[in-house]
Amino acid sequence: MEKLIQFDASELSLDVLKHKSRSLDNLPRISSSIEQLFSLCGIEARQKLTSSAQKFLHVRVKAGRNVYLSNNKCETIYLVYSGFLKNTWADTNGNEKVLNFPMKGEMVGLDGIAHAKFANSLKALTDSELIAIPLEFFKMKNIESEIFRNHIISVMSQQLVNEQKSSFIISSLPVDAKVAKFLLSLSFKFKSLGYSEKSFLLRMTREEIGSYLGVSLETVSRTISGLCTIGVLKKDNRSIEIMNFDALKKLKRLPMGVTYKTTVRSKKAKNPKAYRDVELEKRPSESTVQADG
Repeated sequence: MEKLIQFDASELSLDVLKHKSRSLDNLPRISSSIEQLFSLCGIEARQKLTSSAQKFLHVRVKAGRNVYLSNNKCETIYLVYSGFLKNTWADTNGNEKVLNFPMKGEMVGLDGIAHAKFANSLKALTDSELIAIPLEFFKMKNIESEIFRNHIISVMSQQLVNEQKSSFIISSLPVDAKVAKFLLSLSFKFKSLGYSEKSFLLRMTREEIGSYLGVSLETVSRTISGLCTIGVLKKDNRSIEIMNFDALKKLKRLPMGVTYKTTVRSKKAKNPKAYRDVELEKRPSESTVQADG
């Protein structure tokens, strides 16, 4: 596979990352200062920063193209500035597993630090922009590098926790709960970025969702359609609208061997519309979506 983005060491040196012209600072999305980088990372620096002139270049990637591939040399890690990406791992036979879907504010490329080459591959699902952070920045002996190193340790720790949660979801929960958790997680991310928590686009395919959750694309499609049938969701191609948050939260807590059915109850007589309520039902077989009525 072609490596679509590649940097030489000279291109990522800190000398290159420093802009000598102040006029460039006014151009959109050319670079970020150390203060801007810390702000995007959510780092609150209590000490006074010394390298205020330091800049970190932005990298633009078109939808469908790779930021880096597995086994590429790692000289840089990235902070997602905008866009929606897919992080994958593949075995020696080429079987691919989707690990996560990074969004704005998330750090990517940490898998390349240990052996100086990336273990995973990162692809842009939409036109994306990332902030390039050279590994040599970690080696500098200043307060900014020390603060950032401590932040990376926290990020790695959180990613480990997330991987443990993901393993639990894949191995222990029925598909209804997996899909519910996935949609609620996306909803929370969009809300934290200032977007609607109720309506959003699924930038990934059903197959990619299935790979992430450990189920087939047919199962994902069938489950989402079932949730639409009972009024929990509303969909239009890749556009999803959560109609009933309480029901979706109830579904995400489904234990193994339990599925759901629906009951339709009328509201006030003046209102001819009905609403649907989710009820849990014990099933001996694999969890499936059932829509009664």
